[in-house]
Amino acid sequence: MKVGETQAQAQFGLKMGLIGVALVHPFFWGSNPIGSEAQNPSRKAVVDRLWPFVCPAQPDNDDPWANPVAEGAPSLAQLGCRRVLVCVAEKDILRDRGWLFYEALSRSGWMGMVEIEETEGEDHGFHLNDLKCEKARDMIKHLAEFFNRDMPPLI
Repeated sequence: MKVGETQAQAQFGLKMGLIGVALVHPFFWGSNPIGSEAQNPSRKAVVDRLWPFVCPAQPDNDDPWANPVAEGAPSLAQLGCRRVLVCVAEKDILRDRGWLFYEALSRSGWMGMVEIEETEGEDHGFHLNDLKCEKARDMIKHLAEFFNRDMPPLI
């Protein structure tokens, strides 16, 4: 690998880099309940029933694509971008997984900038039901600010 090159760039010959990634209500999951999952077993059961359709190859819910903090998952320190925004919703059963990813990435040794935004009083995907509501507009505005921050000069 060349200096400054990510593992994906070296492995697949990619010639571009990602400046930033926004994870909006990420569908992270896992075998061991955390936070609100443990407090609300009926909501957890709904996700567990859906899981075989989401990731049939990993019935224990710990595939690294859906549980990036699972034992044996690739190191987050090699993440191939310079900044990450994680958006979670207060009432989302997946909220605590978003926070866990944020905390794990913050501690991983990754040299980028990570931030998290939590929308109070809302559930998973709330913004898709009413793009004109104030909280959806606020989240979209934050996403735009995130993507437009520190843009490289146009050549």
